[in-house]
Amino acid sequence: MRVPRETTSYGCVARDGRMRLLLFSVLAGLLAAASAAQAEPRRPARVVSINLCSDIIAAELAAPGTLKSVFRLGRDPEDSPVAALVRHLPPNDGRIEDILPFAPDLVLAHEWTSPFTLDLLRRMHIPVATVKDAHDFEGIRENIRIVASALGREEEGSALISRFDAEMEAARRDGAEAPTAILYQDLGSAATPNSILGHILALTGFRNVVREENAVGLAYPDIEDVIAMRPELIALGVYRPGAPSRANALLEHPALRLYRARYAEEVRLRARDWTCSTRFVARTAARLAAAHDAMDVEGRAE
Repeated sequence: MRVPRETTSYGCVARDGRMRLLLFSVLAGLLAAASAAQAEPRRPARVVSINLCSDIIAAELAAPGTLKSVFRLGRDPEDSPVAALVRHLPPNDGRIEDILPFAPDLVLAHEWTSPFTLDLLRRMHIPVATVKDAHDFEGIRENIRIVASALGREEEGSALISRFDAEMEAARRDGAEAPTAILYQDLGSAATPNSILGHILALTGFRNVVREENAVGLAYPDIEDVIAMRPELIALGVYRPGAPSRANALLEHPALRLYRARYAEEVRLRARDWTCSTRFVARTAARLAAAHDAMDVEGRAE
């Protein structure tokens, strides 16, 4: 009878070994799954954007169906270059009571978004990614990277940056004999050399007659000063061209119209293309590059 007992003992040992091996395999699988989860964090599925600047970037980068709401101006075609992409989404006003009903797992905001709102979101452990004011082309790229990283869409973000770079490079013009220009906007503001629009003027081969530089990127020369600067191109930045207002009435001042008719070329630009300084400034660059080409042809003809 000792033989069966020994056989039974041996069988128990064998079964124990198999159980240990099975448990080890299961544990190894769980550890591998955990490592994979850490390596590839879950992408947000319920994204709410509460600022126009983040709307514009998220509209092109968010995975289909993940963007649940955008700031109200994001759906306005006069303000937003991506209005057609987000017009089906519910709007919000950036308030906490507008955000929470969507149960977001990511909120996209701007550095100027209400600190009260941002603090509440963080207290509720809702992830927030904020874009910043872009003052140069690298700032535009960095905002794309911020949103792409938050969305888990880095590859798409890199592709969007490459597209932006290609469009800007296509608009580059020789500035060796740069014609003078001013980019004059509603309310009498003009782009300074250190602003995004100033950088675009330089990229497209123009010499900005405005020399002042400041933190906001805008100067306010009088009509008389604009004429005295004698720009060869007046680029008019028009906000809501179909809605006359006191703000844009200054662009049609009789003295300025006379100067444009007799002494300068004119190009009209849509202000929405540089709203928030996103990749859509490439549209402004393309228009200015075309104006530069036209002036170059006229110059050779003379």
